[in-house]
Amino acid sequence: MRSINRFIFCCFCFFILLVQACKEPSLEVHIKRFDSDLLNSTNAIVPSFYAQLAQNYVGFYDSYCIDLLGIDSSERSVYFAPSLKGFIAYPGIQMLKHEVDSVFPNLDFLEADLGKAMYRYQKEFPESKVPSFVAFISEFGYAHVTYDSIIGIGLDMYLGTNYPIYKAPSIEFPDFMVNKLRKEYILPNTLKAIGIGKFEPTLNDKRFIAMMLFEGKLRYFVKQLAPQLADTLIFGYNKSELDWCKQNEGMVWKHLSETNLLFSTEVAQYMRYLNDGPFTIATGVPQESAPAMAVYTGFRVIEEFVKKTDMSLQELMEYKDWDKILRESGYRPN
Repeated sequence: MRSINRFIFCCFCFFILLVQACKEPSLEVHIKRFDSDLLNSTNAIVPSFYAQLAQNYVGFYDSYCIDLLGIDSSERSVYFAPSLKGFIAYPGIQMLKHEVDSVFPNLDFLEADLGKAMYRYQKEFPESKVPSFVAFISEFGYAHVTYDSIIGIGLDMYLGTNYPIYKAPSIEFPDFMVNKLRKEYILPNTLKAIGIGKFEPTLNDKRFIAMMLFEGKLRYFVKQLAPQLADTLIFGYNKSELDWCKQNEGMVWKHLSETNLLFSTEVAQYMRYLNDGPFTIATGVPQESAPAMAVYTGFRVIEEFVKKTDMSLQELMEYKDWDKILRESGYRPN
């Protein structure tokens, strides 16, 4: 009997070790709820409330007031209290706060996913500081903002495709945009915001090839940090749009290369291939096309380049010889 108990105990210990080994490594990530701290307070009439809030959100508070809400910087000396009092008291904002709270009573799901992604980020970019995260409400102005190492997440831009205000005449987001205003997009968009904040400032080449491959890099960056994400979420496509890109990869490449677009510096001409929309609105491109079809092409070039060179993610994101990336990728789809 004693040997049987010992066997059972050993099996139990082995099971615990197996579970721990299979558990995905993660960093502890906490998203500070600026939206709640600002809008849920009963102390909004107390001047010291705003000073304390500014202290608690150093690096974000001033930018939120000036850049997101458009408050005049002359109010900085009083922590923007006069305008913020009106903002907090506005019935529409309080209604929006209630709706955000009902969809996001907590952000545990996002903190867990970001924790896993930031563990990978720290491994890939060991000399970079892991960003801090702040949730906010801007009355449908911004989905994400980046201030140094702070990533702001606009929760009112992720209330779901059936949220009626998105289709209200005063806002009226187009359908292709509304389809992406749901919580499943917060993680990929947040990771993309990190990539943009860290690497876009060094993007000095304004040719189409550079812009296309940079967009491809961003999607590759997101995919490496969150491999569990569906490609539809990474690219912002529905299944039929993603299938179209895969099935027409050769046709898209032929169109881009034969129309001399790749090395164009005419931003107004080539941005239609990178901008979101109901489809890629460009001459010679069918209406059944996926939107921003060159983004998928850029990703595929980057994918092939990494296979050929075996670059680390950090090396890839810092590498800016766009012509060499294209050449060494050997990308020539049929």
